Amino acid sequence: MATDGPLLHDLVASAARAVPDRPAVIADDGTSTTFAEFDRQIARLAGWAARQCVRGERIAVIANNGVDYARPYYAIPRSGAVLALVNQRLSTSEQVSLLRAIEPAMIVGDARYLDALPTTTTPAIRFGTPEWQAAQRHSEEGTVANPDDVAWLLFTSGSTGTPKGVLHTHRSITAAVRGTVEGRSVRSGGVYLLPFPMCHVAGYNVLVHHAAQSTVVPVPAFRPEAFVAAVNAHGVTSCSLAPTMLHGLLAHLEDTGAALPTLSEIAYGSSAIPADLLRRAMARLDVGFHQGYGMTETGGNVTFLGPDDHRAGAGGDAGVLATAGRPHSGVEVRIAGGDVGEIQVRGPQVASGYWRDPRPVTDGGWLSTGDVGRIDEANRLVVLDRSKDVIITGGENVSSREVEDALSTHRDVDQVAVVGVPDEYWGEAICAVVVPRPGSSPDTDDLVAHVRAVLTPWKRPRHVLFVDALPTTTNGKVAKDAVRARARDAVRQAGSAGSSRRSPMPR
Repeated sequence: MATDGPLLHDLVASAARAVPDRPAVIADDGTSTTFAEFDRQIARLAGWAARQCVRGERIAVIANNGVDYARPYYAIPRSGAVLALVNQRLSTSEQVSLLRAIEPAMIVGDARYLDALPTTTTPAIRFGTPEWQAAQRHSEEGTVANPDDVAWLLFTSGSTGTPKGVLHTHRSITAAVRGTVEGRSVRSGGVYLLPFPMCHVAGYNVLVHHAAQSTVVPVPAFRPEAFVAAVNAHGVTSCSLAPTMLHGLLAHLEDTGAALPTLSEIAYGSSAIPADLLRRAMARLDVGFHQGYGMTETGGNVTFLGPDDHRAGAGGDAGVLATAGRPHSGVEVRIAGGDVGEIQVRGPQVASGYWRDPRPVTDGGWLSTGDVGRIDEANRLVVLDRSKDVIITGGENVSSREVEDALSTHRDVDQVAVVGVPDEYWGEAICAVVVPRPGSSPDTDDLVAHVRAVLTPWKRPRHVLFVDALPTTTNGKVAKDAVRARARDAVRQAGSAGSSRRSPMPR
């Protein structure tokens, strides 16, 4: 298994030499492309890209997951150009704003998204057209990048504000790949399914599994019934899921009785997972669970919690499941400000900079993540909360995640998000936004009493809102900013503490 290539396309080239006839990617329609052919397609597309723009210019992609998306992942950076990943699920006006900031030399992607853009002088090529097919039959001669050239321009999810453009080099991405292959003990020769949008940092899992000479199945979107069908059609052995995806999958399996006989590993991440949801998943699915912690600026995960840890947690060591695991050998993780404080990361996988932003990504080599945590006695990272999601009520700091974990164990709670809302007396009051389990009618006082039974009384919610669904970002995180804004409006309208309302939240 080769994981030490300093350039992105080295990962595919190595697999093409070792297992040329093994499928590298499987398309949504079931057709597959071998590593040997995928490597040739990348080389030809890189030759084409090198003739479309000069080194360092951007080629933007707007598309759903698929094989056509996977080729530019490697080919555009190989040419010396920068692959700028634009979220296809943004509104057209938001995409236009990002494109103005990127100033691409060219845009490629799905016709449905490119056709919606206003008329522009920027050349655009649609996947599946004769022009796109011709690009992949181009001469392989072209610029080849250097390890410290910027390869990808990724944008943060915007869950904590305006999306920021993050610059990753070949070196930083391949360092993240090496770290995950080690930290997750990725096995060679499997079939991996990716439901996360490839425009997000989670798309680096494509490279991780190609480094392991494994087949990748990039599905356009996560839907439980389509996920089950794809796993069984392609013999999928591993996948990555956000907690919201895992929640939907469990509900589907319980409703339909469907089975996933080939699936042996699930990696979860993107946001904190409620302990009760994890225990339900471990009881229902006979798979090994992996957790990873990372962010866009780290190009992938930096800490890992493996199957043995999960089994220990299920066997009674509950504290293990509250952690995000240990760092891989290529990074350092520390807590700034004492035993509990901001999580900081240092290592070669940290991004080189922000797009057209003079602010450095690191201070003395250390990236401040914006997350609050601590290191336990076994050197495992415990992520307590996002800094902005810590609720300060009556002068005391309360982790929203801690209250969410307590409420998630209540029999009538399906999903929950906890936020702070303005309060004249307390400064901020704790507000729980609850999606009830189907068929249940939870009582506000009962939920508050449930929290008081397991946490300090001043950590109890002073407001409980009942909603039909929680809004999520495109990579499966609960959109806390949207929850917070809706909760503040609802509490202000209600005008009294401890009120209970059912209030729909748009996705």
